[in-house]
Amino acid sequence: MLSTTTVPVSDHSTDQLKPSSQSKRFPWLDMAKAYGIFLVYYGHFVEEILEYKEFAVETAAYQQYKCIYAFHMPLFFMLSGFVYKHKEQPLGSFLYQKVLTRIVPALFFNILALGIYFLDHLVRGNNGFAENYSVPSILVDVLTGYPFSNFITWFLFCLFTVELLNHSVYPFIKDNLWKSVGLAILTLLVGYYLVGLNQTLKSSLPLRGLDTWYLNSSLIGLSFYQLGFILKQSNIVAWFEQPLHKYVGLVITLVATVTTFNLNQGPFLDPRGIVALAVTSYGNLFLFVTTAIIGSLFIILLSLSLPSVKGVVFFGKNTLILLGMNFLYVNIATPIIGKLDPSIFESWVTVTLFTLGLTLVSFLVNVPIIQLINRLVPQLMGKPEAKGPLLPALLR
Repeated sequence: MLSTTTVPVSDHSTDQLKPSSQSKRFPWLDMAKAYGIFLVYYGHFVEEILEYKEFAVETAAYQQYKCIYAFHMPLFFMLSGFVYKHKEQPLGSFLYQKVLTRIVPALFFNILALGIYFLDHLVRGNNGFAENYSVPSILVDVLTGYPFSNFITWFLFCLFTVELLNHSVYPFIKDNLWKSVGLAILTLLVGYYLVGLNQTLKSSLPLRGLDTWYLNSSLIGLSFYQLGFILKQSNIVAWFEQPLHKYVGLVITLVATVTTFNLNQGPFLDPRGIVALAVTSYGNLFLFVTTAIIGSLFIILLSLSLPSVKGVVFFGKNTLILLGMNFLYVNIATPIIGKLDPSIFESWVTVTLFTLGLTLVSFLVNVPIIQLINRLVPQLMGKPEAKGPLLPALLR
């Protein structure tokens, strides 16, 4: 049974979401993106289990959920910042390019979701389609940079704003490492204290207030985006590539992530008591940043430590499509989980095996979908220079 309600996610991947020329110079990037999008799927399936457990904090599912959400979206902003390379171009040209590579794919997957929900409405009826998706509400969502039927695409709208902000401030910081550090700290503090905690300010502004085009979340996103740029500029990854450094670092970051994620007890704006960038829920600032950075470094070190696998790289190069299609598998899994005895999810092993299975099956089913979409409409998947077969090149 398909649901017409959006899945509340925080968080849930980059040229950033699409293959880039930069990734050829850094083979581990596609691996890191694949592991990151795997966590997105896994985290959303665990979330559906928790819906039936009323987000009880003592459950194994909740602990996994909270741990994943503590760092998986900061990871994607860091990877985006790592591959950033400034290009001198007018603002209009920059905006056009980013609309084609960020907003067009987001709209594509929202329209796809809307179409599937409409078909479900025709088959089942009385599923709330008309109430949830009116033309005026969709127009407002599009104009305010908000997903109207596929909430998981929030990241693309937010990344668009992050990249616009970065493009605007770049002339003042250029490639200066310390200025980037200062900008990361500044946007983190402003995003956390002025925006994240100021609910009066957020609600007093027109439209969606500071939620418009995810300006609120984009300040925190820009901070991690700068951290990714700093990671590249400082050449830390090259240092990590040394065998002793990466293996010792892998163990340390794994232990530190598992140790620190649950120390953050809030206060959270998200009632689920988790870090959720999409709704500016961060909890304790120091603990939020600590786990977000350490967890992201763990995924990067894991990518450096494990051998490159063709299948994993394939998924890493297609994280944009995986992100956009995640809504479908969550909606399919929801009624399946609802029909099971909740007691089976009391075991850490059962939760892990069940959710791991759902994630792996979803990835395998996605393979022909990825190939079909890339073949038919590459222009809508962040590759506007591509030609045919259905559309001409959108960017020359």
